[in-house]
This record gives sequence, structure tokens and C-alpha cells, in this order.
Amino acid sequence: MSHYANILALRGLYGTGHFTPRSWSDSSDHAYIGIHLIERSIAALAPKVGGEMIDIGCGRQPYRSYFTHLTRVVTCDHDASRGSVDFACPAHAIPVADASFDTVLCTEVLEHVPDPLAVWHEFYRILRPGGKVLLTTPMYWPEHETPYDFFRYPEHGLRHLAASSGFLVEELWPRGGVWALLGQVVIHVAGHYLPLPFMRSAWNRTMLAIDRRRVNPALTIGWTILATKCAAASNAALPAAANR
Repeated sequence: MSHYANILALRGLYGTGHFTPRSWSDSSDHAYIGIHLIERSIAALAPKVGGEMIDIGCGRQPYRSYFTHLTRVVTCDHDASRGSVDFACPAHAIPVADASFDTVLCTEVLEHVPDPLAVWHEFYRILRPGGKVLLTTPMYWPEHETPYDFFRYPEHGLRHLAASSGFLVEELWPRGGVWALLGQVVIHVAGHYLPLPFMRSAWNRTMLAIDRRRVNPALTIGWTILATKCAAASNAALPAAANR
């Protein structure tokens, strides 16, 4: 994807600039810039998916309100204690039949799995033809949820995973540009200089406002991808591990 295409994608993320978050409204949070942009991307792309959805690695399901137009939502997580889930399982071994869903939602999970290609193959298996994956993952973030923190993803790494698993990338949005990344890094590194909530809130909002106006995705916090299962692909073309 060209730099200009990423500029257009970042403009799509910010849209008109007005957005009221439903899930993460505390602008003084140390992670606010990153999670605000995740939610913003989910809100913008959720209308492009439909049918029956499975939320993989759902945790507390912070984005469920953006999917009320779907006919059914099923949830799973590797740790059932993280929230209310329909079943507990690893992301590469979902205990459902082939072609069970129209949509996969997977937010901030891929960096925590040791074999991301196996997870994408599992997406392929459980989706119906033409089904969609809506996934977010970081390119920058401090180590977290250790020892299950394995990867960070640049644009072409995600494109490779999708294409290698039988998916066509429809959208791949950088989550913020250089100013959002700078704002998030500074508050991670030097947040102690902003001890009061109103200070952090002012910093976060200011850096997001600058980022929205400058629109420079040369560096980004992470990516949100919308990919479609290719009708022409077949499970026979995938590794045996994907054909369970």
C-alpha cells in the first residue's frame, strides 16, 4: 500500500473528526490515545460486516454495542474468567464446525498468539464463503499480558498473513499517525510528569487533534484490517493444520 493510500485510510479513520466513544471515555487514561483509535476504527468498519459473528478473545466485549445489527454474536476467550463467554478455547482451535459464521471479530489478540498463521487459518475454516475478519493489532505497545506477548505487526506482515490464509484485504487502516504515536509514547515514558487527570486528558486530546489535522501515517500505533474470505480459495490449498 502506498503512503498516499495510507493517508486516505487515516482520513477514513478520523472521518469528520467528531466521535463519541461508547466503551473508552476516560480521556485521562494512560492508554487513551491507543484505545480511542481502536474503538474509532471498530465503529467505522462495523457496518461493513453482518450475519452471525464470533468474537475471538472477547474479554469483556467492549465493542459489542457496535454490532447490534448482526443476527447473532458468539463469544470465546482462552480464559473464561476474563468475561462472560460462550466457551473457552485457544484462538487457533475454535470448537465449532466449518463455515459456522459470517464474521470474525478479533481485537488486540493476534500479538498474544505464538502461531498467528494458524489463527488466520482457523478464521478461514470457521467462516462461510465471503465471510469477513475485522481484526486489530498493535505495531507499537509496551510489553503486556506476559508471558503471552509475542509479536508486533507492520502493514506487510498483516497482508502476508491474510493472503497466505485465503483472504482478500478490503481495508487496512493505520491507527493514528506520527503525532498520535508520539503522544502515546510520551505518556507511557513520561506520564509521571502529568500526575493529574486533567493534565493527561489535555495531552491526549491535544495530540489526537494534531494527528487528525496533520494526517501523517509514516509511523502508527497499530492497524485495523477488514479482510474477506476468498470464494475461489479452498481448504485443500491450506496446510493440514487448518483442515481439522
